[in-house]
Amino acid sequence: MEIEKGRIHYRRANINDIEVLIDYRVRCLNELHNHPEDDETKILRKTLREYFCEAIPANDFVAWLAEFKGRIAATSGMVLWKIPPRYGGVESGKFGYILNFYTIPEVRRKGVGTRLLKELIKEARSSGLRYLHLHAYEYGIDLYRKAGFAEPLQVGLELRLE
Repeated sequence: MEIEKGRIHYRRANINDIEVLIDYRVRCLNELHNHPEDDETKILRKTLREYFCEAIPANDFVAWLAEFKGRIAATSGMVLWKIPPRYGGVESGKFGYILNFYTIPEVRRKGVGTRLLKELIKEARSSGLRYLHLHAYEYGIDLYRKAGFAEPLQVGLELRLE
């Protein structure tokens, strides 16, 4: 697909975009983890549908899409959540987590992801967020660093509960 920058339409996703958000999240995860479409994928699609049906209307998840000639070329997303307020610019307790970035291969490295990230940052600011988080894979880290993301001052830890 040959992209003409001036003909790409960017818009905020809505409840009618759930299927494309599911599809592009699965594509992204399958690419990252070399995962085949299988029964586990069917379960993931079902739980993603449940999540998006709840989170989008509640504004707990915001997504932006890039369209070209009626086809979705890229997606992005941000989860918004709130913790008890604290010092250091988090008096509101609001945070955002960037994820769900996926650009179809033929449109990559053409500035589409950069524009989607800018739209999410605008959304974050207008929602009163002071901090955004994300986990970057090697192929996307330059995009995020150019936008001002840096390694956190505190190390994050995880505990997997099984």
